[in-house]
Amino acid sequence: MAMVRIGEESPPRRGSPSEVFSRDINHLHQTKKEKRGGTCARTLAIVFGILTAIFLLATIALAIVVGIKYSQDNDNNDVTERMPNVIAPTRQQDNSNRPQFQWPLPSGSLYAHYKKAAVASDHGLCSEIGRDIMVQGGNAIDSVIATLLCVGVVNPQSSGIGGGFLMTLYNKTTGLCHAINARETAPAAANETMFVKNKNDSSVGYKSIAVPSEINGYWTIYRRFGSGKVAWSKLFEASIRLCNEGFPVSSNLAMVLADKEKDIQAEPTMKDIFVNPATNRVYEEGDIMKRTTLGTTYQLLANATDPVELFYKGGMAQSIAGEISDNGGIITEKDLADYETVVDDAPLISTLLPGDLEMCGPPPPSSFVVTQSLIVTMGELYKSGNVDFQNPKLYHDLIEMQKFAYAQRTKLGDLKFVESAKALVAQMLTKEYTQNITKLLKDTAQKLEYYGGDLKANPPDHGTSHVSIIDAEGNAVSVTSTINQLLGSMRASPTLGIVWNDEMDDFSTPGQSNGFGFAPSETNFIVPGKRPMSSMSPLVVYNKNENKAEMVVGASGGSFIISAIAQTVIRTLFFNQTVKEAIDAPRFHNQYLPEETTAEEAVPSNLRDVLVSEFKQKINVTQYIKSVVQALRVLPDGFIHCNSDFRRKTATYPAGF
Repeated sequence: MAMVRIGEESPPRRGSPSEVFSRDINHLHQTKKEKRGGTCARTLAIVFGILTAIFLLATIALAIVVGIKYSQDNDNNDVTERMPNVIAPTRQQDNSNRPQFQWPLPSGSLYAHYKKAAVASDHGLCSEIGRDIMVQGGNAIDSVIATLLCVGVVNPQSSGIGGGFLMTLYNKTTGLCHAINARETAPAAANETMFVKNKNDSSVGYKSIAVPSEINGYWTIYRRFGSGKVAWSKLFEASIRLCNEGFPVSSNLAMVLADKEKDIQAEPTMKDIFVNPATNRVYEEGDIMKRTTLGTTYQLLANATDPVELFYKGGMAQSIAGEISDNGGIITEKDLADYETVVDDAPLISTLLPGDLEMCGPPPPSSFVVTQSLIVTMGELYKSGNVDFQNPKLYHDLIEMQKFAYAQRTKLGDLKFVESAKALVAQMLTKEYTQNITKLLKDTAQKLEYYGGDLKANPPDHGTSHVSIIDAEGNAVSVTSTINQLLGSMRASPTLGIVWNDEMDDFSTPGQSNGFGFAPSETNFIVPGKRPMSSMSPLVVYNKNENKAEMVVGASGGSFIISAIAQTVIRTLFFNQTVKEAIDAPRFHNQYLPEETTAEEAVPSNLRDVLVSEFKQKINVTQYIKSVVQALRVLPDGFIHCNSDFRRKTATYPAGF
């Protein structure tokens, strides 16, 4: 708007369009009156008024029609604008008499949007700590270390420095992915028959502990990929405060402690951490819990010039090996000193996504190759964009593709020790393999042998924690950390406050069938130095031509991880849902063995009935499938859209700026 200075002559006032129109009409009336007299003028005025009204009504009608057309075109353009690499789905007309399915309302989880950087983790406090590190100039690697240190304090039932992790890193500067394998290893004294006579030793007690690798992994990635702008000690500060000043016990932690109270009370090292001295009972939801012994350990590691030297070769190593061996375990100081984190600069890359998108993740013992197979086979089936959420065949197809994908998992193992797995991994990444699987799809469920598995099973893996991060520079990190079963081995270090993993339970043992009678997988038998198979599948989707991370996703929850991640990615990339819609959606899970599908009770009952009666699926129902997804999605507007899964009973939410 032009500004008029005081003292200057104002420009002539411009009338509004309606005012101009009124002046013209009045002028016309005056002219007619002078020429023809009053009667003629009145007649003409009436006629002109009628014509004007007709003109105005026609104009309004035309505007409405144009507006509707513009809105439709704009909606269609908006889909492709927001998802340029995704085929916009169309709803098929439902001309059949099949029942309509009533889906649940959205959950109460936060659907967050951040302009520059975001963290999604299994606890809101930890997401904020990771965000604060990036505010201080740190990158995604600095942030993820601080976040995981926090998760190990407040979610000790799932992860911590007594365990290990698998990570996928997308480097914005180079446009390359890296896979970091900080998974625990079998000690040198381990052998494949060590649990034949006593299976419980693999899951409870000191023999169940594999060489802890979390700290080794942190230090490795900090030195190689950290920003260099945030001191190592700074990454520990917030978590040390939580240890010393206390934190509120979440409903999820309280539930686990209540379930395991008898075992906790019977084990002095666990009782010291998880029993409230004020009540002599395990901590309950809302109690303020402190972990001062762990806080002291964190402080020592924070102050160390070389924390790996301290933890794996120095005074801590002596304490760890001594405590474990004194109680019948087999980890030695040499096992600790020999541990190395593996950085893979050529991880697995799936090139079968639409447009310019690719997807990267770690090789086995990660299950990324299985997860991507499930994603791309569904993408191949629905590449036309014809998606009808009311069509039960969509869910039949999803269940069948899960069977084909999971059937290959028992043939995989640590690639350093399982030569045959290398060829299978390479094959599962090809377009030919994907197309062949989709051609095998039938209209009804088939017998187990049809899906290409060998009727052998891996032991179930268990609770984990996941963190997804994109930093202000565009680097992306997806990492899953675990101590395996809830509260791991049910043993802790009395001098360090660390809850130890029971990762030896993730290996297979000869002669020990699983709970459904299936033989164990030989590719996952125990070998000294070997890393057990895991369902962990941290992945990053990126645009190969624009050098930009598009999606970061991962999950916790044992064998449910694969199906939960895949359904989130499929719904986001192929079905054009937001990450919150994708995570909220009721899930199906079929891991090939046993021969059944688990469906969340939020799946409409009449849909479940159709899957059983028409598609011959075997369905059992549970309240929630116990897998918790953390997902970030970058849209063309530049914002990072984030969601933390509502299924974990914890105050969890993404944080960012």
